[in-house]
Amino acid sequence: MQRILLCLFLLLGAAAGSESKCQDFRRRAPGALWMSVLGFSAGRGPCGVPLNVSGSLSGYPWNPWLPVVVILHGRRPPKVRPRWVGVMAQELLSAHRLNVLAIDWLAPGNQNLLTAATQAGKLLAGLLRSLLAKGFSATSLHLIGFGTGAHIAGIAGSRLRGSIGRITGLDPFGPSFLHTGPRTRLDYTDAQFVDVVHTNYRANEPIAALGLRPPMGHVDFYVGKGYQLPGCPKSLLDRERYVLCNHQKAYQLFTSSIRAGCPLTAFPCRSLRSFTRGRCTRCHRPGLRSCPELGYNTSWLTADRPVPFKKLTAFLDISSSPPHCVTYFLLELQIGGTRSLRCLLFVKLKGRGVETSALRLSHSAVTLTPGKVYQFLVPADRDGEFNSLLLELYTSRFLLLEWRRRRVHIDGLTLTRLPRDNGTVYFANDIEAAEGRTEHIPLTKEEELSTILSS
Repeated sequence: MQRILLCLFLLLGAAAGSESKCQDFRRRAPGALWMSVLGFSAGRGPCGVPLNVSGSLSGYPWNPWLPVVVILHGRRPPKVRPRWVGVMAQELLSAHRLNVLAIDWLAPGNQNLLTAATQAGKLLAGLLRSLLAKGFSATSLHLIGFGTGAHIAGIAGSRLRGSIGRITGLDPFGPSFLHTGPRTRLDYTDAQFVDVVHTNYRANEPIAALGLRPPMGHVDFYVGKGYQLPGCPKSLLDRERYVLCNHQKAYQLFTSSIRAGCPLTAFPCRSLRSFTRGRCTRCHRPGLRSCPELGYNTSWLTADRPVPFKKLTAFLDISSSPPHCVTYFLLELQIGGTRSLRCLLFVKLKGRGVETSALRLSHSAVTLTPGKVYQFLVPADRDGEFNSLLLELYTSRFLLLEWRRRRVHIDGLTLTRLPRDNGTVYFANDIEAAEGRTEHIPLTKEEELSTILSS
């Protein structure tokens, strides 16, 4: 409980003092739960326009034939404008022909968050009914909710009997909602398709996780290890970013995906451990055209609605900067010789004009044993044609003399670009690797190997 209280205190205090030239989001604390609708259009920049959805929607270039996207922020202090909402709205409008709305809501500071979310969900359902009364189809609605906003979207969807086309939950808020049932938080029954992005599903000590870990949607995307994501600080020296960065990655990733030239590919998998060990490299599932992709695009799904599956968990890694995409490889090591070695593995891929960052392949040490094959997922932050792999077997031993280094023999190394159905395959053989030393391993592509063998 102390960790949660500390977390909430920092969460509310961290963003205080933010300023904006836009006057769209309310800045005064309400006496009771308050909600309004803002409209965004391509010609007005990041500022929203207050709308009366029960009226004529005057002042907004409304097109009843276009899909409707509704963005919901999480709980916020009154003086803090959620600038990311305007950024996401403009990205959507730049890439697609849409009606884009945002829901601004505020709860009194002393109101229980679960109670506030329930009331807000009921209010939102009423606003959505007003839109539907103007002739819109419920299946054309897409609600995107961050933090507590994800649960508000789910409650509204439930009150509309799951008729909404899509709800996207961006790191649904964990504290206050962990032990509640599906009627008071986001659930896969709340829309025809519910996708959930989990970015802070594990505690970032000493701060409790801000997001929820249990799967809630048709597809749940789990990013990295759920804390200390790439680009986020690793200590409390940068207090605000340490507390919020992993949680906020959810809306940053979704916004980045809207116009990105590369996909945020994920792989269906039961656990993070299986994912990092390279045991989930295929995407053949009922209802999927290809591997799941985190973000606005849903071309990887079949057109069936409701989606013909539930509780599909998919894992992915990201890079530290937009568009955050990585290229996945499966590294397989066939260990030979007679000696074992317990170590951490680091790799780097190099090619002509391209070089990845050094990548740690496992969260804990691995014992490489003769006669066994080991698999590791390699999430490369650069893409290109690679011709060599740098491998380091790290142990905690301090080594000055070369003869003291323990060695392991690798009979064969295979590096396969994923998805493996049509990925490039690289090979290397007969490798002697020593602890604490970087081994430079030339790679041969599969077609190059075929040419050599046939000549």
